[in-house]
Parts: sequence; C-alpha cells; structure tokens
Amino acid sequence: MKLKKLTAIAFLGCLVLSGCGSRGEVLPENVGNTDGNITNIGSVCQRGDIVYYQNDKDNFSIYKSVKGKEGVKLNDGTSYFINAVGDYVYYVHEDSDFHVFRMKTDGSENTEIIKQAAYYMTVYNDKIYYVNYDDNQAIYRANTDGSENEKIVEAQCYYPIIAENSLFYVDYSNDGRIVRAELDGSSPKVLDDKNPITAAYLNYDNGKLYYTNATKEASDSKTAYANYILSYDLTSGAVSTVVEEPCADVNVYDGRIYYSSLNTSRVYSCDLNGEDVKLEYDSNGIFLNTTSDDLYCYVKLQNKDPYIEKVSIR
Repeated sequence: MKLKKLTAIAFLGCLVLSGCGSRGEVLPENVGNTDGNITNIGSVCQRGDIVYYQNDKDNFSIYKSVKGKEGVKLNDGTSYFINAVGDYVYYVHEDSDFHVFRMKTDGSENTEIIKQAAYYMTVYNDKIYYVNYDDNQAIYRANTDGSENEKIVEAQCYYPIIAENSLFYVDYSNDGRIVRAELDGSSPKVLDDKNPITAAYLNYDNGKLYYTNATKEASDSKTAYANYILSYDLTSGAVSTVVEEPCADVNVYDGRIYYSSLNTSRVYSCDLNGEDVKLEYDSNGIFLNTTSDDLYCYVKLQNKDPYIEKVSIR
C-alpha cells in the first residue's frame, strides 16, 4: 500500500499549518459523506444502516456491511474518499493514480469517470467537488457522471467542505486562510483576514467551522506551531479556542470533536466547548472516521503493515 501522497498530506496538516452529519441524524440524500470523514480521507461512509468502508485486510478495498453483518466486497484496490449517493458509490482509486470512480452499490458497473488526481472528493447536489493534484491543487467540479469537469477555484487548496450551501476551503496561496465562496467558486471571501490562522482539518457543525490553527509563532528564535482546535462563528465572526493543545486529524461528529493529540499520540474526544474530554483510543490513530456506532482509526506502526482499528463510541 503506497499511501505516500496521503500520508504527506496528514504530516503537512500536523506541522504547517470537509457540513453535515451527526450520530442522531440521517445523512442527507444529496450529500455523499460527512465533511469530517472526507477531511480524514473518507475511509468510511454510512448511509442509513449500511456502512461502506476500507477493508484493511484486503488491500483497503471497499466493502459494505448492513447492521454489523459480515462485509461484502465491492471493488479491488486501495480506495479513499468514499461517497454514497442514490444508487452509486463514488471513490478515489490509488492504484489508478487517484482517479475518480463510481460503481453501483452492489459493486457492478465500476467505471472510471474522472482522470485527474483527486483528493478531498465529495458529492453534493449531483456534483462532484475535488482538489486536483494534477493542477496545483485547484478545486474542480463535475457532474456525477464525470462530464462537464471544470476548474472553479484557481488556488492551492486543502480541506474543501460544503456547508450552508457554500463552498469553504483553506487557501495555501494566501497563507492558509479559510475562504467562503459560492458553489461555483465565485465571490470568494476570506473569513478572517486580520489573523494569520493557517487552518487545517476543516469541519462544520451548527453554524461554526472547526479547524486546527497552525499559525507560526516566534519563540526563542524557533518556529512554533500551535495546532490548537479553534471555532469560527459564521454569523458573528467570533473565533474561539476550543482545545488548547496540539491536535491533528480532527473530525466533528454528533456534537463531539474527535482528534489525535500530538502531545500524547492518543485519540480523544470532547464536546464542542472543549470539555468532557474522553480517551477514545490508547494509541496513535490518524485519519479518524466516524459512523453512528464506531470511530475508525488508521494505525501505522514501524515495521508493520498499516491497519484500521474500530472503536465503539455508542
């Protein structure tokens, strides 16, 4: 399993420095996955009682399981950014240079639909949005059959998510600031132009954005990175510190924030105010994905094959 580019993205998010879905909610029919999962490479997607997931015991191919029953294999090869909408499952295939594929929910009609290196791919309102690594990380949009594929944001982007019928993304062409735009990429607006926030792991919940703040700060002639978890109120513009410790792999889900601590190399959760902190996984889990019952942690140990640890969060 290569994972070179994706691991590099995770590392970048940790140092330098995707709007819906909660445990009690049904994922809207027009949305392919939660933004928290897509921000964390989309290794799991829940649609009602069905969970689509990477099978770490079969080259990280996509399987589906109904209410915890034994999984059924849908495709071959390492797959990321899983989206399930209507009759189709969409994904990015590492073994095909990270191109976008779609297949029926039973695995049939598996077809390559976008021949570009796509990251943070998400389906919303009959459109596919993704960061194009073949074009300096610009954001592209296409129809769900891959047609009318076009560039909508000319910038070096990370962590695009859709919330409140708007497109949000982190613009590394502008010091990693968060930008809000129309769904076609027009009318871009930097949300907090006064503070050098350099954001990562963008999430949305109930009128607020959540992200890590990796602003450079001078300290004894060295460069420090805060990586605290912040919130940004889309109505008032107020910025608040939620978790005051270095964090990564943030996934906001069902009123809780799941994150990897860079201090302890363990996975925790807390409420949206940073309180009620719980240890979720007593090891170094990354690429955190959630369903209504479980937290999925990607684990890479030295001299061992990577695997996914599933932890109950019920």
